[in-house]
Amino acid sequence: MSRAIVVAFHKYQPYGDKYYEPILDFFIKQMLKFKDEFDTLYLIDSTWNINWSEIPPWIKIIKVNPSLRYYDAYKEVLPQIKEDLVLLMDNDSIVYKEGIIRGTFLKLEPS
Repeated sequence: MSRAIVVAFHKYQPYGDKYYEPILDFFIKQMLKFKDEFDTLYLIDSTWNINWSEIPPWIKIIKVNPSLRYYDAYKEVLPQIKEDLVLLMDNDSIVYKEGIIRGTFLKLEPS
């Protein structure tokens, strides 16, 4: 079964991009460490303005209306997700050891 992680990135305060950049940087670095535990990482971008010149093929950026609440952003994006299993994560989640993501997906698989 194919596995997707979906994460919303929304800046709630107008403090400036430099304060938000470390969150995205850290999140992507940890996802790189555990890449073998999922197939696709979807980043829901409402106000983050993720702009990379080279995006790995396993990362998909979906821009949504900045005024959408998390619930509505997920409602809009989920029909576009083609993988069989979907794990929603917060952008400040920390995965600290191997097997956490894989174990979560195993729990989602039908018996």
